[in-house]
Amino acid sequence: MSSTGTLAEASENAADFFLRSAKAWQNYHYFDTSGLLPGIVLSEEQEAVVRQSEAQMLINGSAGSGKSITLLYKMLKVMEKETGPQRILYLTFNRTLLDDAKKRAELSPVFMDLKDNHILHMDTFHYMAFRLLKQIGFLDVKYFDASLRNIKRQENTLRSRIERILEMYKSSAEYQWLPQQERFFETQNAAFFLEEIFWMKANGLVSKNEYLEVERTGRSNNPRLTKAQRNTVLTIFELYQQVMRDKYHDDLDMEDYALLLLQNLDQVPFEMYYDYVFVDEVQDLQPMQIKVLVKLTKKSIILSGDPKQRIYKRSPHSYANLGLQIQGRRTRNLTKNFRSTKQIMSLANSFKFEDVENEREDGRNFVREGDKPEIRYYQTDNALCNYLVQSIKEIMQQKPGSTVAVIHRYEEDLLRGINPPVKKVLERHFFLITTEQYGRRFDHSADKKPVFFTDAYSVKGLEFDFVFILHFDRFHYPNLSRIKELSQRSDKRNTESYDKDYDAILNDEKKILYVAITRAKNKVVLLWATSREMQVSPFIRDFAPKDYIDKGFDNTVFHR
Repeated sequence: MSSTGTLAEASENAADFFLRSAKAWQNYHYFDTSGLLPGIVLSEEQEAVVRQSEAQMLINGSAGSGKSITLLYKMLKVMEKETGPQRILYLTFNRTLLDDAKKRAELSPVFMDLKDNHILHMDTFHYMAFRLLKQIGFLDVKYFDASLRNIKRQENTLRSRIERILEMYKSSAEYQWLPQQERFFETQNAAFFLEEIFWMKANGLVSKNEYLEVERTGRSNNPRLTKAQRNTVLTIFELYQQVMRDKYHDDLDMEDYALLLLQNLDQVPFEMYYDYVFVDEVQDLQPMQIKVLVKLTKKSIILSGDPKQRIYKRSPHSYANLGLQIQGRRTRNLTKNFRSTKQIMSLANSFKFEDVENEREDGRNFVREGDKPEIRYYQTDNALCNYLVQSIKEIMQQKPGSTVAVIHRYEEDLLRGINPPVKKVLERHFFLITTEQYGRRFDHSADKKPVFFTDAYSVKGLEFDFVFILHFDRFHYPNLSRIKELSQRSDKRNTESYDKDYDAILNDEKKILYVAITRAKNKVVLLWATSREMQVSPFIRDFAPKDYIDKGFDNTVFHR
């Protein structure tokens, strides 16, 4: 054979190879999204994100931008395109949000056909960690349900344990011999130490050198903590760990699960790692939880989230030092809003957050127009309840099948077993459920939907046609108990450090209200019932009068 013939054949073979490779690439990356989920049509920008294949990717989007749906479609694409069985993890922090993702996925015939082709785990972080720890020999580990109720319960329990540790340590000879600069301030109470211990664990700062050297980014300024006192904090940390191990039989707190997995990853067989990991509402995960997920990923990890909805603790970590390389095209932003009307989002986007880059109003795209939000004032709970009952009845009569949520801030009352009067009234007129009952008692396809009665934390990730937000007063937005607690742990008020912590609380509380407002698809109403209208939430000053309708009060008083 001539050299010319050999070169021609090689060229032909190369061309054929590249053609086959191009077709294979096209077949893998092309994914027909039409009709996968009933009533869902992806936008061009969502389609582009679904088509893009990366080993690591972050999908950013504000409330209602469809980031959770986009993430779900990316998972469906992997399930369809991969020819062999894959280990797939779909994960989020909140059980209610996970139940919602499962319910949506199960509406897809394609999902139902494909789910048994793979090993698919749809879990919360704590359940995933619980299952893996059990499998590698931690037989006594217990599952922690990270609902608001359980988080509050655990915090109360651990605070009591730390109080006893502090009492014992302060009366010890060791403490009496400490230099004065290493002793505690009176304002450094059990609540402070619990927050500090959780922060240390969440950020993996559990060794002496790491903790002593780190900048305490994301921690409050009050009570202040000196460099010298950090050694004493480490002593309390060690005593806390010893008590949890010896007296409470290796009891785990909510931040231990990630650390325990990181410490024992070499015990996890590689076949138990995940080929694909999909993480929704990543802003709610702590740094060590994210680090665990990155390490457990074989092929690809895709995350979605919204910094404006971050209502948990901040961190000194960047994504990069947790093992995520999501620069450039690996971070995709969804800009079109599919959930809420332009009028609802105009109100919600009035908030300016200290730790989030605020978007320009003209950079947002809204699919729907609707009624302006309402802000209503009532002098009594009875008057407020009468309005609520009448309004919900009208919705059910005029728009049957609509979903309705009443979002409250009765968290502490309900935790203590107190049934609020508003809840009692609603229960007499409607089938009322909480977000904790969402998985068992809510059916997307049912003609008649229950009324949700939920706290502002647990409603994250869900959406409702109509939303009524209670407690729009200065006692609950911002939460007065957080302000009082700041005063108790501060040496002095009206100092720079106090002002920074006060502003941080306001920032967090605005995010909670932002989350509540952006659950609404068609209409949102904010209400409060106090003896005087001037007891409205100070956040009303963030809103422009043109963006809402005032009922029962004169809004010009608050916008001078």
